[in-house]
Amino acid sequence: MVKETKIITKNWSQIDPNEIDDAIEAGGYRALEKFIHKMTPALALEEIKLSGLCGRGGAGFPTGIKLESVQKEKGKEKYFICNLDESEPGAYKDRSIVDSDPHMLLEGIIIESLIVGARKAFIYVNGNYQKQIEILQRAVEQARAKNFIGEQILGSKYNLEVEIFAGAGAYICGEETALINSIEGNRGEPKARPPFPTQCGLFGKPTAVNNAETVANIPWIISNGGKKFATIGSKKSAGTKLFIVNGCVKNPGVFEAPLGTKLADLIEKYAGGMQNGKNFWFAQVGGSSGRLVLENDLVRKLEYDREAKIPLGSGAILVVDKTADIHELLLSWMSFFRRESCGKCVPCREGTYRLWEIAKRLQDGEISERDVAAIKDILWTLNNTTFCPLGKFAATAFGDALSNFQKEIYRLSK
Repeated sequence: MVKETKIITKNWSQIDPNEIDDAIEAGGYRALEKFIHKMTPALALEEIKLSGLCGRGGAGFPTGIKLESVQKEKGKEKYFICNLDESEPGAYKDRSIVDSDPHMLLEGIIIESLIVGARKAFIYVNGNYQKQIEILQRAVEQARAKNFIGEQILGSKYNLEVEIFAGAGAYICGEETALINSIEGNRGEPKARPPFPTQCGLFGKPTAVNNAETVANIPWIISNGGKKFATIGSKKSAGTKLFIVNGCVKNPGVFEAPLGTKLADLIEKYAGGMQNGKNFWFAQVGGSSGRLVLENDLVRKLEYDREAKIPLGSGAILVVDKTADIHELLLSWMSFFRRESCGKCVPCREGTYRLWEIAKRLQDGEISERDVAAIKDILWTLNNTTFCPLGKFAATAFGDALSNFQKEIYRLSK
């Protein structure tokens, strides 16, 4: 095991997540006090921009630019939303934040809300996370009792209310415009952009939406400075990342590692290496929507880079050994995307269903030459014609598997 660089996980296992006094004793809400008494929203925003922090939900968009876009918008009514939908198989980093240090997350929500000028913040939580919803509700009540939330926060001019909104567990609601639709009481479907949520978001007002892990970095940045944060990680990606390593490793779990860490090191040094008697086949990086990484590419760095061969996505990593059944994996991936397609656009709704049907036939050894031709057409359609990225995500692993394991996959029936 390797010693972790700790920003988000520094208090994990050290405090009782249900007790705000434990969080305060460990340094919680000091960043908020610094912001209230020693900083302006503009100065705090500058620190975030200097940090180089980018979104940890998958897209990797610069956090400072998003917050600045909302801050610059005119009008008094603005919103901040913390995205804790987290509905992808194998992804549980945001849930782990709530389980271990909910007040760090809440402090980040408060600071970001005040930076953009929001008087109302929402925490959009996967509705299946009942335990985490209770933890967050307790944290909000405790923070209100300490005047970290409410009217004239810590004797200042700032006012903020925080509401927890339980979604229905739909994967599509991790997409920010679908999430906004859900809060508004509409069907969870993505909207066309522009306008972007930073211009016209929740209830038609400027809205900043950030992933829970992104938000949890904010207190550290405000306390220690953006420049110091920027020294952690790689030149292309500042800070740390919560990686979830699952599969055939000795110590599966959530690990905080500097961005730029090699995939091989994450598997060997953090997760303890392959289970005894297991031989590495490939790793899927980024959850069910992630790319497949073969042994030759294990030396590549894990970082947010649009040109990177290994997009990080949610940070969920599935390590697969050579005894795995690729057909079971294909069927599992397509079952998920078929179920989670919102149905708004035909290419995604029908394409994911067709690939699921073909995956079933592949598993049964009933694949035909016609299916082989159809797969290519469906993958192209998903990659090029769907309304939102979910269709492209559905095609990623399937396409990678075909490129790398065609012999194992195509068992043509007679």
